[in-house]
Order: sequence, then C-alpha cells, then structure tokens
Amino acid sequence: MKKKVVPSTNTGMFQLGWVHPRIVEAFKGLTADQLTSRRKSGKFIEGIHWVKDPVGTIMWHFENLDSWVEGKQ
Repeated sequence: MKKKVVPSTNTGMFQLGWVHPRIVEAFKGLTADQLTSRRKSGKFIEGIHWVKDPVGTIMWHFENLDSWVEGKQ
C-alpha cells in the first residue's frame, strides 16, 4: 500500500508523520541508540513521539520530535 503524503497546512511543506529510526538519524542526527535511551528514560512520550507498529517496530513521529527539541513537548 502506498503511503499518502499530506502537505502541512501551516508551513506549505510535506509532513512525514511516523517514520523508521533510520529516517530520524538521516535527517535529524539522532541515532537509534539515542532514541531508545531517551524513550526508555521517559523523555519521549508514547503516542506523541513514538509508537510500536503491529510487528513491534518502534516508529517515530518526525514533526513531533521537533517540538521536543524546541521544548514544547
């Protein structure tokens, strides 16, 4: 199934939504180990910053990680 890419209403740019940790590392510089340790320590909130997909892979919300970096969540 092809993923639908939805343009953001407030920036005119595309939103990526839930992505694999490799995407986060490539575009934001946070490694899988950094993501995991911050998730386990409770710095990232389940359902906002990360979710577990049906096969058990942790997926990350690309845009919501920006909010965390900016101190908003």
